[in-house]
Amino acid sequence: MVAFYRKLCADFSLIVSIEDGMAEDDWDGWVMLTKELGGGLQLVGDDLFVTNVERIKTGIARAPATACSSR
Repeated sequence: MVAFYRKLCADFSLIVSIEDGMAEDDWDGWVMLTKELGGGLQLVGDDLFVTNVERIKTGIARAPATACSSR
């Protein structure tokens, strides 16, 4: 998925944000995505964080996204 998103961003330079780029339980995938694309792209971990305090704590500790949506 990371390679797919990297190619999309290279092909379509107007992409500035990806919401729910990885599965909500794929913490390692999220961390990899953020390391690869998080410097120049907003990665919204909406489903990753939801409204669960424990998931938010894990997210703070692992830094897997660059943004969180507030619906």
